[in-house]
Amino acid sequence: MLDIVAAKARPAPDGFATARAALADGADPVALALAAADRAQAASGDGIFTALVPRDVVERNAAAAAARAAAGEHLPLLGLTFAVKDNLHVAGMATTLNCPVVALMPQESALAITRLEAAGAVLIGKNTMDQFATGLNGTRSPDPLCRNAIDPAFIPGGSSSGSAVAVAAGIVSFSLGSDTGGSGRVPAACNGIVGMKPTVGLVSTRGAVYNSRLLDCIPIFAANVEDASEILALIAGYDPLDPWSRRDADDIQIAPVPAPSMRLAIPRSDQMRFFGDVEAEAAFAANLDRLRSLGFTLDEIDFAPFEEAGRLVFQSALVAERLVEYDEVITAHRDAIHPAALAAIEPGRGYSAKEAFETLYRMRELKRAAELALVDYAAFVTPTVPTIYTIEEMLADPMTRNAAMGAYTYFVNPMDLCVVAAPGAPARAGLPSSLSFIGLAGRDGVVAGLAARFLQPD
Repeated sequence: MLDIVAAKARPAPDGFATARAALADGADPVALALAAADRAQAASGDGIFTALVPRDVVERNAAAAAARAAAGEHLPLLGLTFAVKDNLHVAGMATTLNCPVVALMPQESALAITRLEAAGAVLIGKNTMDQFATGLNGTRSPDPLCRNAIDPAFIPGGSSSGSAVAVAAGIVSFSLGSDTGGSGRVPAACNGIVGMKPTVGLVSTRGAVYNSRLLDCIPIFAANVEDASEILALIAGYDPLDPWSRRDADDIQIAPVPAPSMRLAIPRSDQMRFFGDVEAEAAFAANLDRLRSLGFTLDEIDFAPFEEAGRLVFQSALVAERLVEYDEVITAHRDAIHPAALAAIEPGRGYSAKEAFETLYRMRELKRAAELALVDYAAFVTPTVPTIYTIEEMLADPMTRNAAMGAYTYFVNPMDLCVVAAPGAPARAGLPSSLSFIGLAGRDGVVAGLAARFLQPD
């Protein structure tokens, strides 16, 4: 694998291989779950979690899974632990969206969580997030701020900040987040792990609190592509009770497969932006050289339609959709709303219904533009993030620099694309760069295969 951390050291993720090797050596799956619970408790002051599952409940759930396995039930995730972003419902745990005054107390867990627990995984806690999932940097939350797992001076990325850090820090085996404009990819990029953002509708979002019902999906954070793909296979599928679920969800190839061609699209070089980060620009060039060495042909295409689609997500009447969930919240609890979150939601009140329809029409046109641009390519390859800011830099200019983080992620969901973000060559201060393999809807297995090939040792 590429040397993604240079001289920077970080804990080895508690990935599938580690847990499964321990089980093969006779380890007790209950002990593995309790060890993860202890790691989470030790990090409870680090801003990674909004709530932890009580240790006795972790023990009870792990014991129940172990008993099922002993009785002969196939539990593919036995011995593995996970955490979830605090906008996914867990029965009996408050869903706060990192704004405790509006906490919800669900009676049922999100379907994705239920499926993971049915497969033997044990939930450890709920992760911090940019409040109401309205940021891409990880600082739009109450203190203590969640910090980058590799270098705490840097942002963890958002809005699924805690979900990525919990995996990168080796606390849990994998985690779930949410993704509207990049929240399943940016935190993965900032922390040197894999972020898998499925085709919208491939995974049921029943049991999630939405930022955008049109665009939201549930991504996976994991140590490698194979782990993420295994989780995706368990939580994907058609859900008749979710009106946004794809009817063809059961037919989409999820496991990594070889690319159908050796042609990849990349943005035109004169349209790319790294916001002054020469190390990020050099890392992207090194990542492209890696792809060329693997035999891929890289063709530049016009990035303008993708950039326009990205602007629609947060700079058009589409932001009014957030008022469906949060209009009453920002009126009744204004003083409890993070200023940056408020600035991201409140502008929706200024748009008309006519403008909303015009935006939806333009979204459909740009979706078709993406189909035409990418149909002959195995994938579209971009940086996942153009740079990684320090926390100090982000707090000094939170709106402009937050928007910069989405330069290569915002367009994906409005254009109905799927992505795997994979760590690449070292970039700023030794933090890893990240490469996004972006495919048309339903090509989840193809982009997973490309990312896995990129990360394979020579």
